[in-house]
Amino acid sequence: MPKIKAVFTDIDNTLTSPTTGLIPKSAVEAIKQARENGIKVFVATGRNLTGDRILPIAGLTFDGYLTVNGQYCYLPDGAVLRFEPFKRKWVEEAIRLGKEHRFFAAYHQRELITVNGLDQNTEKFYQVFQAQIPPFMEEDMLNKDGILSIVPFVSEDMDDLLRNALPELQVVRWNPYSSDLAPKSGGKDIGVKIFCERFGILPEECLAIGDGDNDISMLKYVGVGVAVDGARKETKAAADHIAPEVDDHAVYKTFQKFSII
Repeated sequence: MPKIKAVFTDIDNTLTSPTTGLIPKSAVEAIKQARENGIKVFVATGRNLTGDRILPIAGLTFDGYLTVNGQYCYLPDGAVLRFEPFKRKWVEEAIRLGKEHRFFAAYHQRELITVNGLDQNTEKFYQVFQAQIPPFMEEDMLNKDGILSIVPFVSEDMDDLLRNALPELQVVRWNPYSSDLAPKSGGKDIGVKIFCERFGILPEECLAIGDGDNDISMLKYVGVGVAVDGARKETKAAADHIAPEVDDHAVYKTFQKFSII
C-alpha cells in the first residue's frame, strides 16, 4: 500500500461524537500530529460551513474544505476550487415535491442556509448536531440559481420517491430525519479528485473516513476507505476498514493504524 499523503474526514458522527456533539481531544491531537508529519488533512462534509455551522471545527486547522458534498470546495485562504450550484429545474422540482408531499427542506447557498418550514423532523435534525434552526425563507425568495444543496426533512421511506422524481440527483442519508440531495455529476469523490489534482496527490495515497451514505463515493475512490463503528451498514460495506466508535478514539486509532501519526 502506498504511503498515505492526505486524509479526508467527514464531520458529523465521524469527527464529532454522536453523544456529545464535540470532537474528542484525541481526534484534535491526531489531526495536529498528522499535519506536523506533512500529511494534508481535509474536511469532507455535507455541511455548508457558514455561520455557526463551522463551530465544531472552528479551532482546528485544515488544508482545505470539501463542503456541501463536493459542490463547494475551497482553500483556507478562500481560493475556490469548485463551485457548482444545482440546475434551476432541480430546485423547482424539489419545491414542488415538498408542497405535494408536505415536507420541508433546507436550502444551502454559498453564504446562507434557510428552511421553508418547521416540523418535528426539522427540529430533530438540527438537534443531531446541536445547531440552531436556520432562518425561514419563502421559496419564492430563494435564489434558485445559487442553491448548492437541498436537505429534505423526510423519513427513509421517502427516499425512493425522491430518487424517482429527481433522477439526475443522488439521494443520500446519514441520519433518520433527512436526506441530502446531490447531483450525480458530483459527490464527495469529485471533491477529493479536485484536491488531489491541486496538490499532486494520487487517490491511492489518500485515506477517507466517514459514517454516512454521502461518504460512500469517497471511501470507494481513495486508497483506504474507513467507516467508523456506528456508521450506516451501506457505508461499512463500502469501507476497507472499520474503525472503533468515535468516542473510542476512532480517528486517533485509525491514524495510528495507517502510520499517519
